Amino acid sequence: MGYDSFAQVVDDLRNLNKDIEVVRQELVVEREVSYESQDARQVALDGLQCDIGACGNWINALTSLRALSQEKYGYFWEQEYLKSIGTALHSGNAEDLMLDYLRNTLATKAHFKIDSLFSNLLRAHSASPEKPGFWHLSKDMLILAGICPKGPENDALLALANLRNSYHSNGIHNKCSKSFLISAKQFDFRQGERVECASWDHITVLLRANISVLSSVLLSNGLPILPGPIIDDFAATAKL
Repeated sequence: MGYDSFAQVVDDLRNLNKDIEVVRQELVVEREVSYESQDARQVALDGLQCDIGACGNWINALTSLRALSQEKYGYFWEQEYLKSIGTALHSGNAEDLMLDYLRNTLATKAHFKIDSLFSNLLRAHSASPEKPGFWHLSKDMLILAGICPKGPENDALLALANLRNSYHSNGIHNKCSKSFLISAKQFDFRQGERVECASWDHITVLLRANISVLSSVLLSNGLPILPGPIIDDFAATAKL
């Protein structure tokens, strides 16, 4: 990974949430979207913050448990540590599996949030794409917001989408080969091959780029301002 420690990963995750918080506050000021509202924009951004925050919390919990076990049990720390997390695997293997799960889940859930937000926005503006798929959805969303659908914003969205889609095939990219350069980080998706651009460093770069896209879309002067809130189906049907 492109980090010296997981403490650096957690710091980066916190910074991502700070970036999202800026967007949420700007929505309040510039679009008069209440911070506590069930508007789809605030719901999506809040959901992203929750997922990113939970990922950081679990990393902290795992690394803290290891440190506490070493401090309390000394030479026998690994045996007690493994009992605590409930596995018969070697500690290194167990941690790799758990941290990989967090990394892959974060990328997937982040993309789901963006996919859902764009669907809600386009539907609210009566501009839902005629064809299914995130490729059409993201293109129409960028066009509606007055953003070039072939620029860096589109690259960031499609790189995350390709990464998520590879999980359907156990990490294999089955569509046409594609390459993206995002914030000086290379993302290569080669048809029929394993995806090798899903490290923590890749994930945080992708999330930062996608948060920037969300800011550009949600605060775009080209996006028509609607008179009422934009409905999120789940939030609208949630029981108080």
